[in-house]
Amino acid sequence: MTAASFACGRLAALGFLLAASCACGGGGAPAGSGGAAKTGAPPAESLQTILQHADSSFQNGDYVEAQKAYEQALQIVPGQSRATANLATCYLKNRAVKKAQDLLLRFLAGHPDDPTAHLVLARAYVRQGELGPAAAELRQVLRTHPDFVMAHYNLGFVAYRSRLYDEAEVHLKRSVELKPDLPDGHYTLGLTYMALRRYPEAIASLERAVQVEPRHVGARFNLANACARAGRMQEAEKHQAVYAEMSGRSKAHQEKETQIKTSSVKAIQFMLDRQYPEALAEYRRLAESYPDYAPLYSEIGQLQIRLGRRDEAFESLKRAVELDPKLSDPHYLLAGLYRERGDTQAADRELEIFAALETIPEGKSGY
Repeated sequence: MTAASFACGRLAALGFLLAASCACGGGGAPAGSGGAAKTGAPPAESLQTILQHADSSFQNGDYVEAQKAYEQALQIVPGQSRATANLATCYLKNRAVKKAQDLLLRFLAGHPDDPTAHLVLARAYVRQGELGPAAAELRQVLRTHPDFVMAHYNLGFVAYRSRLYDEAEVHLKRSVELKPDLPDGHYTLGLTYMALRRYPEAIASLERAVQVEPRHVGARFNLANACARAGRMQEAEKHQAVYAEMSGRSKAHQEKETQIKTSSVKAIQFMLDRQYPEALAEYRRLAESYPDYAPLYSEIGQLQIRLGRRDEAFESLKRAVELDPKLSDPHYLLAGLYRERGDTQAADRELEIFAALETIPEGKSGY
């Protein structure tokens, strides 16, 4: 399934842009930053047209087309911050991780204080399992933006994975102070306390995680474990029973997901061939067979946006988030549709939800 990656929430709410948040303007550097245009470059309006096409493709999840356009823009104006960060994100989406890393390292050699570039580079390092360099990039972001929630969360996550539990505690505590409804912040903090054998604190953090997200399978599992280790056997049995019920559903969901992906080959081929009406019809057929599978409605909504059917897209994407509030892509797409409707408050809300879901580690910590 394709995924859109875009967020530009308010500075007061998020601290700064996410690594993949450049597509709606203001990508981490002051207006006008970046290299000067090459001699003989097309006029400014031509560059603006290229960037608008790149941003539109990026927002619609067409990362191949966006990549081509951003590459063209950077040939005209090398070192432009927003285009560089978005191009690197396209490389990551298109599985060219080393290419993204090299681009960002070259850019940061001339723009060492650009926070957005550091965030995308951290994502590239995590993709390659290089947690130490990823942590260094996140610390660089916090030097200039000390209250950026997701930088704290991701640095805490990386520290936990690196068994640097004291550092993990500091950053995870700060992340949930800044955003108390961040379930994975509480969850990973609970795992950190368990690693430190501080079981009462682990239980408190994991309980907070399930308060925010009652269907959090990992939190339920570890709550049972932490309660047992603390001698609270009655509570451990209760959480173990909930986990067992949820785990069975999770396995069934995985089997369904495999079946749907196998059935989606035709729709995906239509997408690759840019036969969007045919792809939409195919995804709708799948949605009739699997009416409770949220990613299908996200795909349908994205195709409807490409086809200019924005009211239909709005309903499809709302259905996707009703079925799975943790699916980040439809929140991003809904933000753009709300903004087009003039509902800035709803757009900002969707972007904040997306920002909280779209963390740098692409797989959550295990349990």
